[in-house]
Amino acid sequence: MNNRIRNQYRVEMVRVKKVIRETPSLRTYVLDKGMSFQPGQFLLVSVFGFGESAISFSSYPAVKITVDNVGNVTGALARLEKGDKIGIRGPYGNGYPVKELKGKDVFLISGGCGLAPMRSLIRYYERHTKEIKSLTLFFGARSPEMIPFRENIDKWKGKFDVQLSVDRASDGWKGHVGFVTDLIERYEFPEGSAAVFCGPPVMFKHTAEILKRKGFSDDDMIVSLERNMKCGIGKCL
Repeated sequence: MNNRIRNQYRVEMVRVKKVIRETPSLRTYVLDKGMSFQPGQFLLVSVFGFGESAISFSSYPAVKITVDNVGNVTGALARLEKGDKIGIRGPYGNGYPVKELKGKDVFLISGGCGLAPMRSLIRYYERHTKEIKSLTLFFGARSPEMIPFRENIDKWKGKFDVQLSVDRASDGWKGHVGFVTDLIERYEFPEGSAAVFCGPPVMFKHTAEILKRKGFSDDDMIVSLERNMKCGIGKCL
């Protein structure tokens, strides 16, 4: 038996098995790699000559990452095709505290590309349905064209409550127009609920204020704070 400890800091080259265009700027990369990770964790992804960027897992247990083309590294990733190779390190981060969420009504609140790490948690609960009482997703995007994972969302609607909002409607949109926090404001949350946030930081403060008025404590709210990441494996803080 090989008892060597895997070095999380070593770059490993992996092949891109498939590229999926989710929105005009968002792409999902299916990696030819098997590894153990928790929903909410992330990889450090590198493209030689361009640099390295932290990218969350966007599925579970399959190794997929979803990338928004917003910078130097992500722009290089956006040009990748099936068969190309990238460097990865990790997994890093603590992941979502699924043990603490057991037995609760869980509400996922997300905006923009924040739905990518949320999808890893949703996929986890699709495989562990008995761990929680119920699952509800609130998601906001700038426009209907910017909503990713459309096939997944259509399937999720048949399994749990999915509430969508867009800032600007286009032809054919029949859902809510406005901020995702509008949906949260008018929702009646059951006692013993927990909320998980992931999205633009500006969304966090307003969402937390609404939920506190509705009876949530600080311990009932879980927020992704990857910008505060240091070593990434929980040793330095």
